[in-house]
Amino acid sequence: KMGKGANSSSKVGGKVIDVVRKNAPSMVVDAAPEEKEGDGEKMIDNNIIPGRKYTQIRGKTYDITEFAKRHPGGSQLLMLAHGRDATILFESHHLRSEIVEKVLKTLPTVNVEESWCPDETFPKPLDSSLYKKIQKRVREEVVEPRARKSGRKARGAGGVKFDAFCVILCYAVALYMFNMNPTVLTGMFLGFSAYWSGTGLQHTANHGGLTQSGFVNAIWGWFGCDVILGKSSIEWRYHHMVSHHSYCNEATRDQDVYTSFPLMRLDESLEWKWFHKYQAFYSVFAWPFLYLAAQTGDFVNVVITKSSPGVEYLGLMKHELALFYLGRALHYGVKFALPMYNFGIKACILPLVAYSTFGSFILCWFFIVSHNLDGLTPAALPKRAQNDWAEWQIRTSASWGESFWSFLSGGLNLQIEHHLFPGMAHNLYPKLVPIVKEECEKAGVPYHGHPGIFGLFPITVKMFKFLHKMGQKPIATRRSSRASSAKKAL
Repeated sequence: KMGKGANSSSKVGGKVIDVVRKNAPSMVVDAAPEEKEGDGEKMIDNNIIPGRKYTQIRGKTYDITEFAKRHPGGSQLLMLAHGRDATILFESHHLRSEIVEKVLKTLPTVNVEESWCPDETFPKPLDSSLYKKIQKRVREEVVEPRARKSGRKARGAGGVKFDAFCVILCYAVALYMFNMNPTVLTGMFLGFSAYWSGTGLQHTANHGGLTQSGFVNAIWGWFGCDVILGKSSIEWRYHHMVSHHSYCNEATRDQDVYTSFPLMRLDESLEWKWFHKYQAFYSVFAWPFLYLAAQTGDFVNVVITKSSPGVEYLGLMKHELALFYLGRALHYGVKFALPMYNFGIKACILPLVAYSTFGSFILCWFFIVSHNLDGLTPAALPKRAQNDWAEWQIRTSASWGESFWSFLSGGLNLQIEHHLFPGMAHNLYPKLVPIVKEECEKAGVPYHGHPGIFGLFPITVKMFKFLHKMGQKPIATRRSSRASSAKKAL
């Protein structure tokens, strides 16, 4: 049952081929389909053609093959939509939806005779009146004034040059110090710089918010993730954007929930194991192993299966695979091979352990507190929230800290704002906080916030209390166990 919702899209690859074989046996791969005009859109008479790229938005099938080359956000983001219903991705990552609608009308639509991918059944962003109100205010009060001041397009991306410079400088200094003198302290400093790159550089870039250039975002997203952090940007985009952001905390669709199982039980619907009652204690000892898990997991997901649990990499491009191998070579070269060559393997073991574990610990800590608190699971949501995308995202996330922490965590601390506008530059999130709070108060939606410079600490306490609660044996399971024991006794 794991990954039920996301798995439906993972079957699309095989299903598309079946449709193609049935409806277009004589079509040439990559041949441009014949088009005709209709209602301001280019209509394609043919069904799906093998080798071309398609996505579904609001029930319409679009041919995005040619558009991928000129997509403002870059082909690496558009290809996430290939082979699946991308309504949520599309609507949540575009701040100016009315302008993007005009672009959609220029894309060829396909008259598909039978369903080739499952329709999106989860609530959609633009069906939420709350989301549209917040979106309108963010454009008028934050993005447009910023555009008038800078003379740039009114988009939420870009404007984080100082933040990015600080991250890159920190990494350069840490890498130099480590290669000049590999110690536990320089290893920890290098681990911190890798963490900061993971949040303050690659996270924003891979979401399309670092700059207004899709190509530049792709470069920094790859460099910050694959080279500095040692994590595949391919796996990250499919895992984080297709799964986590679309279906936050939904136990069968959000990989952050079900891929940590059975080690961690983060939702009531997951099966309880006896060792879960200790998870509030052993979780901190698991966090340092995130880097090691990423090395093995990325190899399996990217090289072997071309998928992460529940989500296939349907839009994976050849140059992305080449960059994956190049990124791994550079990452291991400058952090492992070079210091080992200069100082010997034995002298580098403990510093490298310090590097991988310290950075992993911080990253896990700063992220787990944002979605794992009492009251943030889907079971705790009222029926209204279960049918409203914005309310779902707000109620299943929590924000903490202020601008300083946003700078130091790449906006990872303001998860409510980030989940509403994932493609926005992270330095804008503090400006969104009062808008989101005001609209939540008007709509009667609770805002889970822990403000202030020390906001991280009370939210951490609540997170451990939640882990303890999720680790308790469910009442129904207890009753079943007692009934089973009684039957055996009889």
